[in-house]
Amino acid sequence: MNRHTDRPGSTARVRHCVCMQILATVLLAVMLPPSLCSARMQAANDEFPELERMPFSDRLRSIDRRSEPRRPAPSAGDDFPSLNDRLPTDPDDMSADEIRSLPPQATDLPPDSSAGIDRSHIDWTVQRVSAVDLEVGREWRFEHGSATMTPAEESDYADLIRLALNRRRLITSGIPDGVAAESAWQSAFYRFEQVRRQAWGQGNLTLSGRVTLQLDPFSGQNGTLVSPLDQNFSAAGQTRYSLLQDMITHPGEFTGRPVVLYGIFTPSGTVKVAASGALEGEESEFAVQRGTFRSLSRPGSIAVVDAMGFRSSVESDNSTAWPVTPRRDMPVLLKGWFVKLWGTSPLLFAESLKVLSPIPWRAEIMDNVANRRRLTSDESWLYHEALRQLQVTSLPAQRELAREQQLARMKQLRADLQVQIVADRQKLEDRFQRETASGADKNDCQRRLEEGLRRLQRQLAARDARFAGWLKQPTRFPLFVDVFQNPEYWQGRLLTLRGHVRRVMTHPGDPQLFQGRPLHELWLFTEDGQHIPTVVVCPTLPRDFPAGAEIVDSVQVTGCFFKTYVYRAQNETRVAPLLLAGHIEWLPTASQVLSLVRDGELPADSPLAAQAREMDTDRPEDLLVLLTAVLAVLVAMTVWSRVQKDRRERQRVLRLVDEPATFRQT
Repeated sequence: MNRHTDRPGSTARVRHCVCMQILATVLLAVMLPPSLCSARMQAANDEFPELERMPFSDRLRSIDRRSEPRRPAPSAGDDFPSLNDRLPTDPDDMSADEIRSLPPQATDLPPDSSAGIDRSHIDWTVQRVSAVDLEVGREWRFEHGSATMTPAEESDYADLIRLALNRRRLITSGIPDGVAAESAWQSAFYRFEQVRRQAWGQGNLTLSGRVTLQLDPFSGQNGTLVSPLDQNFSAAGQTRYSLLQDMITHPGEFTGRPVVLYGIFTPSGTVKVAASGALEGEESEFAVQRGTFRSLSRPGSIAVVDAMGFRSSVESDNSTAWPVTPRRDMPVLLKGWFVKLWGTSPLLFAESLKVLSPIPWRAEIMDNVANRRRLTSDESWLYHEALRQLQVTSLPAQRELAREQQLARMKQLRADLQVQIVADRQKLEDRFQRETASGADKNDCQRRLEEGLRRLQRQLAARDARFAGWLKQPTRFPLFVDVFQNPEYWQGRLLTLRGHVRRVMTHPGDPQLFQGRPLHELWLFTEDGQHIPTVVVCPTLPRDFPAGAEIVDSVQVTGCFFKTYVYRAQNETRVAPLLLAGHIEWLPTASQVLSLVRDGELPADSPLAAQAREMDTDRPEDLLVLLTAVLAVLVAMTVWSRVQKDRRERQRVLRLVDEPATFRQT
């Protein structure tokens, strides 16, 4: 009786508890931020890593350039110099020259550095900026505007050359642990231009004079941009900063400062620079190759350059075999120092010029880039310089080099197969000798040996036929598989991959090494990739490229395999090839373009869409004509066949009527 009476109460309590739990769950779901819930669902279902886990996001902020407003000038909080540029060397153990060569410390900056630097009060002749500044604060005796050198100027020039040659040794001995010496040296050359650009952007630096502005060779534009001859330039009146114009406007502030320029160098002859007062063991004379320097985008000299040698991607050692007779233009990357204003052009000194070609600098990549890691700060300078080199060199030449390297790789693998088969055959014969020597049945051993040799022969024939087919049709070779399995061979080499793109992101490049220009990151999936993407980074995208589309087909990329990149996705570590490219090729079909237009990923009024519509409208007409012709032929053949059949039947009936009756016919 008690059990019967207690049952309704217990049921009510259970219902009450269930209702309270449901109410608590609903309240918790309402109180949680929707972004948190969606983020968890996306992390569970998305096969790609989160944006903050994407390549380079540990250094660069990912943004959506389609909705980005115009980038403002650097804010007052963009301080300089970077803490990474400081060399923690004990001043008590250094000479006066070495102390002056150090980058600025916190005490060197103006008092209001925490609230933004007022660069209008900076004395640029004494303000140290980078570790490659030469004798900042020294009163150089250069007469700017003169196209000759006095003995005093020549003596100072020799001192500047000596300081430049010794500066790499000082950097190597002073960098902290964990910082690569090559990275510290190469990156420091960009520092002074970045600081001057920031000062100009904040309106604290003016540019003026009779100057013809050079087009940015990396902007993809043609022609020239000429400024008015007698106009005073300021942050409000000029659209962009010009390093060349800054050097001509303020030559006294540039002496001994590092300069980075891309251009064409034409050597003209050797010049001797005498060094007065040279100490024991020092050079009393320096030999430099003087030549003219012009931009990549237009003719006309913009500087006079003295260089001690040059390096190419094939021969990494410094060479002095200048192409003077016959004279030849050399596209180069110049990393040097400003000396003086030589007439109306800057005079620059460089220890070595880096010759630009479609061939990547594989030796530098192998020495400074580590596989199976994220992109590190020590690799950043080479990463951005490789992108620029691929951008300014010929894409058809890159494609041809990539094709030749792929053919060479296939021939190498085919030869390795022959060597492997010979080694396997030798192993079978050695095993046969051991077994027969141990007293085993010789006939049985001979049978197994012959079976093994026949198996090896079949394998050799099948694999050799496969390589023969790949050599005839190189596009069928599983290049992605070979790159993924043999990254050490392909690192620093050119290759061409084809497939579809499933993700495009845009982020600003390094403000110091790439001046903040946007870089585009694409996830390319190839046919042999087995759902593993290739991370492609490129400074430009094709016209009308649908960056926001879910899938973009018919994409071809020729670039330099930089490294295998490691990222986190779905609680596990994954690796993907990182390919640097100067250009992206997109060759869509008309149906693919019209599909993108229907999905709203491509403007309907774009030239590409109009061309696709024209091709699509032409195709049905041609098909209709073809079908009509085929139908007419079929009708004609049917009618002719029917007429012939009726004629034969009529002739047969007539023969039966005309012939006399016989027993057989009855």
